[in-house]
Amino acid sequence: MQIDQFLNGRYRLGDRIGKGGTSVVHRAYDELLERDVAIKVLLGSDRAARQRIRAEARAAARLSHPNVTNVYDYGEAVTRSGEYAPYVVMELLPGPTLARRLEDGPLSAVEGLRICAEVAAALAAAHERGLVHRDVKPANVMLTPSGAKVVDFGTAAAVGQPEIDFDGQLLGTPAYLAPERLDAGEVVPASDVYALGLLVHLVLTERLPWETDTPTQMLRAHVYVEPMPLPPLDGVPAEVVDLCRRCLAKDPADRPSAEEAAARLAAVVTRMRAEAADRPRGAAARSGGPAAAAGAGGGASDRPGGAGGAGAEAGTGDARRAAALASRRRYRALVVVGGALVIAVAAAGPLADSSRPHRPGTSGLTASAVPSAHGTVAPVDGSRPTGGLGLPGGGGGSVRPGEPVHSPSPGGGSQSPSAPGSPGGSPTAPAPSSSAPGSGGHTVQPTPAEPPAVAVHASGGTVRIACTGQTAAVTSTAPADGYQVEEHVPGPTREVRVVFGSATHASEVRAKCANGKVVPRVRETER
Repeated sequence: MQIDQFLNGRYRLGDRIGKGGTSVVHRAYDELLERDVAIKVLLGSDRAARQRIRAEARAAARLSHPNVTNVYDYGEAVTRSGEYAPYVVMELLPGPTLARRLEDGPLSAVEGLRICAEVAAALAAAHERGLVHRDVKPANVMLTPSGAKVVDFGTAAAVGQPEIDFDGQLLGTPAYLAPERLDAGEVVPASDVYALGLLVHLVLTERLPWETDTPTQMLRAHVYVEPMPLPPLDGVPAEVVDLCRRCLAKDPADRPSAEEAAARLAAVVTRMRAEAADRPRGAAARSGGPAAAAGAGGGASDRPGGAGGAGAEAGTGDARRAAALASRRRYRALVVVGGALVIAVAAAGPLADSSRPHRPGTSGLTASAVPSAHGTVAPVDGSRPTGGLGLPGGGGGSVRPGEPVHSPSPGGGSQSPSAPGSPGGSPTAPAPSSSAPGSGGHTVQPTPAEPPAVAVHASGGTVRIACTGQTAAVTSTAPADGYQVEEHVPGPTREVRVVFGSATHASEVRAKCANGKVVPRVRETER
């Protein structure tokens, strides 16, 4: 798609600073107001994508909050081929995403909690206006000199609306989906609070509270597996541990509001800064704890990307990694169930944010913000947040929205979708569990086998597709030499679609599911 470099006689496009699966972001200049902006332009003419980008603009424009990215304008440009290309004009944000920042090393406790407090404040503002973000993750949090900003409202929905969108998909990122969202009921603010709890755990330990191999295992962990509690961390008060536990409650009614979480986290940060300022300089250096790394009085060292951007002294990183390692070892002891070992998470592939410490929250079909070579970033591709919840890699499997996530016992029975220990859920057949010494008695259900994927071959590449009932999901794509994936509708949905393209040829693969079997169609066209 080619568009003019001057949109609607007002916005002059500059360098491209980001690209996602269905949109591209340009640095631009507003000739009317004489200011730099970021413009996200939708690629292609998919109806659902157009509706999402328009909804994103409307949702974000309704919010006016220092921790929410400002949306200035929405319009539709006409491409040189005569197609309409919707675009959103946003503020140009200096700074990295939280995901990028975490790649550089651990945050100090006070810095990480400050970021989470600001994210919670942004969510509270959205919830007050009846909006739920539904894709809170590190890649959707921008770190600017003025504080954290939540971006990408392309998946936002009004409280009380159905979780399943107009084209039959459950939008979001598997690693950050609240359990109730898998029931495909109504949109509730507590789902954002659950994702906030995962952010708190991540910034303090560099990992999520589960380790899984595939998105399906992650989704089942959300429903069945009690999250590992935060390990003891120097300088982190017990109330943060308790708040994180409450945010990650299986029952949405047991979680705090975003407003309460924001207030509690902000109070903790204020107290930690005061304690760090009162601590003798030598004692602070010797302690090596997260609070010590905050420095006296905050300032630039508390800001991501500023002086001392790592946010912690060397001792802080060592202590935090040691605590995370201890927590990881305890979890590995827990997952030996029925002779099977769930190995620490490997690359989760394109459909789920990984919980790996060195790249948290950066995988996914949608990079919500992409840094430029100059460190300036803008939101990217909110029109398709993760492309659904299919599985990457050679293995198949998917979770169908609205269908209970069953955890079979070795005897062939299944457990109800209620969380372990929660009212209303009782197993229909006994399932073994294992507890590690000192783990607090947490139980882990065995991970069920995932449905096999079927390989569909075309001249441009191979697509692997798995069925769950009548719902299809792409588990992996492998372009042939000289080809690339140009379009990708991975599901889970009634029909998935992948287009491989080269300079002279295009291969389109479509597939539906009938009685649990893949029914593919392949179309080859010359260009």
